[in-house]
Amino acid sequence: MSLVETVMSVASALGGGFVGGWLVAFRLGGWRQRVEDSIRAIEARLARGDTALDAMPVLGTRVELILEELRTIRGEMRHDRKQFVTHEECAGGT
Repeated sequence: MSLVETVMSVASALGGGFVGGWLVAFRLGGWRQRVEDSIRAIEARLARGDTALDAMPVLGTRVELILEELRTIRGEMRHDRKQFVTHEECAGGT
């Protein structure tokens, strides 16, 4: 492997890691914002004097949001896994 190939490989790996980190941070930020908006809406209802809510609906909402995000991540992982190269494909190329 030449020096140019090594430098290109390192630059590609660093760029991919950087982009991947930003994507994960963006998705987690969106998820956190949805959770905070939901909590803010519940707190606003309580402040207006609506019927008091116990902690369970809030926890239920949080759990549902977490499960929804996990399902999304699982689906994305399945999609990405379809693009993996199998052992048989690797062995056939050598």
